[in-house]
Amino acid sequence: MKVSLILTCFNEAENIGGLMSDVLGQSQLPDEMVIVDAGSQDGTLAVLKEFEPKFFEKGSLLTMHVAAGAAIAHGRNLAIELARYEVLAVTDAGCRLDADWLKEITAPILHGDADLVGGFFLPVAKSRFQRILAALTTANAPGKKFLPSSRSVAFRKSAWERAGRYPEWLKWGEDTYFNKQCLTTGARYCIAADAIVHWEVRRTWGQAFKQFRRYAFGDGLARRFTPSLAAAPAVYGVVLIGLLAGYPAVVALIPLLGISWVLRKPGIALKDSLYATGLAVTIQAARASGYLVGWLSNIVKTAKAVQG
Repeated sequence: MKVSLILTCFNEAENIGGLMSDVLGQSQLPDEMVIVDAGSQDGTLAVLKEFEPKFFEKGSLLTMHVAAGAAIAHGRNLAIELARYEVLAVTDAGCRLDADWLKEITAPILHGDADLVGGFFLPVAKSRFQRILAALTTANAPGKKFLPSSRSVAFRKSAWERAGRYPEWLKWGEDTYFNKQCLTTGARYCIAADAIVHWEVRRTWGQAFKQFRRYAFGDGLARRFTPSLAAAPAVYGVVLIGLLAGYPAVVALIPLLGISWVLRKPGIALKDSLYATGLAVTIQAARASGYLVGWLSNIVKTAKAVQG
């Protein structure tokens, strides 16, 4: 059974060459690679064209399609439509791949044991901020409830069709929604912990805030609630109650609880505790505000649909 590797990109000239070299260096090469570009203006396509003959020399086919302005979900759906094969692997343009990634992530499908496979991903941290952000938000290994990101996933095209494709009405969090739809529609799922992708985490506070707010907005729009989303409102509620009741000591306990929580995270030293606590609060505030806006947007969208 043959394998298609699909990818969407936009202005990735700085990073795409490394990923393409990693694809060519795979122990199991994809039979084809389909890339949908959203209208890059930085030379991304020129970099990709340099790899066309290299793929041809190795017996693989590299095809590119430009869909200017395409959001991620639409770009992935288009790439899957263009893909010729039933087995699909997906990653992101800014990632780097272990040499056995494609082999490991497609093996359960090729052996007939799964329809959806979640590969793992490890953060690349080049600064103190990135190291702390990675420690707060990523795990060292996939847990039992692990669901893949589309930076490291594989599935059957038939499972994609049954799941209703990637949801193009979601700008962010589309991969989580898609994964759950796959499971809801009967896809057999397994985790390939050795199918590892490396990706650089956000570099600044502002980038991290925007990222987690967007993810949570997608959760709210899709009405997908997780218990962790209640953390920030609960803390803010305790602070407000403490102030109104005249118990400032309760408010003073909050930073101590936050510090004790971040120090339990591997990779965070005592000297980083205040910095990490501040970042953790920032992330939770981003998630709480993003989810609320997304949830309200869902209500407005539903109301308009009823009226229309």
